Amino acid sequence: MDLKDRIKAARRHSRLTQGELAERVGVTQTSISDLERGKSQTTSFIAQIAVACGVDALWLASGQGEMLPGKSSGESTVEPGPPITSPWRSIRIVGTAQMGTEGYWYQLDAADGYVEFPSKDPGAYALRLKGNSMAPAIKNGWVAVIEPNGQLIPGEYVMVRLHNDECMVKELLYVNDEEISLASVNDAYDRRTIPVEEIAQIHYVGAVCPPSKVRV
Repeated sequence: MDLKDRIKAARRHSRLTQGELAERVGVTQTSISDLERGKSQTTSFIAQIAVACGVDALWLASGQGEMLPGKSSGESTVEPGPPITSPWRSIRIVGTAQMGTEGYWYQLDAADGYVEFPSKDPGAYALRLKGNSMAPAIKNGWVAVIEPNGQLIPGEYVMVRLHNDECMVKELLYVNDEEISLASVNDAYDRRTIPVEEIAQIHYVGAVCPPSKVRV
């Protein structure tokens, strides 16, 4: 079975139209149509198609194994997780940020392109990052997907902007009515506690994507 036939089979298994699959994956219907007709052999978003259709990604990409996960060597004993309901969509890169000393970044010029990411946040946006002061978690040229309406969860990353225009990505330790406590992404920098009156914005970081995920 060729790639085009496997994609057709996967889409029919999920009972999705080409347009519905394209919307979930974050590409155009033409991209799906070209794959199904054999006019395109791109595999850059095969994993997203597999997730959207509920089929095995290795089978979809190469034909190895079985179409449905866990069926290649008997029934799986792994309890299936909850279905992924967040639609894959294009998150626009709205700017470039320079990562400076102490983990701060400074907004630079506008940036083009987008990344494909499953998000229900209508206000989601992305920033292209420069510098290495937030390595190893965030590397030079990577893209941060910011979800301003996302829930703030201790132990996960947040983007914090202060009234003095300092802006940083940190690990959230705790937040209360008086202060927030943050741990630096780079272990070379100390924990920081900031009074809430100094904070202009605190947004949840939904993901940090490598440059290979950027589309123009």
